[in-house]
Amino acid sequence: MLNGFYESTDGYGRISVKSNYHTHNYLCGHAGGTVCDYVKKAVEFGLETLGVSDHCASPLGTVEPYITPKTMDRLYLPQFDEARKIYGERIRILSAVEIEYFSGHDEYYSELLKKLDYLVLGQHEYILKGARRNSFCDGLSEADVVAYFYCAIEGLRSGKFALFAHPDLIFYRKPKITLGMAEAFDRAIRAAVENNVAVELNANGIRNHGFRYPTDMLIELCKKYDAKVVVSSDCHSPDEFIDENLLRLYAYAQNNKLNITDELNLKN
Repeated sequence: MLNGFYESTDGYGRISVKSNYHTHNYLCGHAGGTVCDYVKKAVEFGLETLGVSDHCASPLGTVEPYITPKTMDRLYLPQFDEARKIYGERIRILSAVEIEYFSGHDEYYSELLKKLDYLVLGQHEYILKGARRNSFCDGLSEADVVAYFYCAIEGLRSGKFALFAHPDLIFYRKPKITLGMAEAFDRAIRAAVENNVAVELNANGIRNHGFRYPTDMLIELCKKYDAKVVVSSDCHSPDEFIDENLLRLYAYAQNNKLNITDELNLKN
């Protein structure tokens, strides 16, 4: 780090990283580190804002050991109190969760927002013909992809979310793109822009998923609608915070003249 800037090894020059809004916690069961661990690292890197947004069980529940409204009060939120006592004068610390949206449960999301600073829409699951399906395991048919984006669009229009995480996660298994898929994706990014929800470019799609996302389609749609773009680490370990994957993604977004923002439209 040089005076708050990072030197890209890809030849794009110095990159300023001021914030990260997609950060995980040991409570989700597949990450490590406490809120304090991440805040300490963020302070070392010179960030101005850190949002920790671990996975939270949706109103439909989850088979994963995700945070629930009950464990949130007991195990998650006290971590933010501790971090603010130690580092609160040096960095803005925001509390959040990453969660799927399912219609008909808006009160559930409203209750979460009473405790948190913002919600991240991470639509890993969706509903198709009454069945709950998963982007990592299903999602190869046009019907799957359209259903995924339909759930996401409802979430974006709900007014509950500040960030649309990895919007193209449904393309993880690389389905053959159809016109219907492309149109549904287009509607989703347009819905994010119309509802002032930032669109994420996710470095974990490079770091741990072999560049299955972000896709070229997402980049082009962000250009088309001049979407507010947040470049996120989506780190599952404090050691992943400001790594070469994040710097390359920042550089790529800058080189493509995307509308990068360091501020979310917080819903709380």
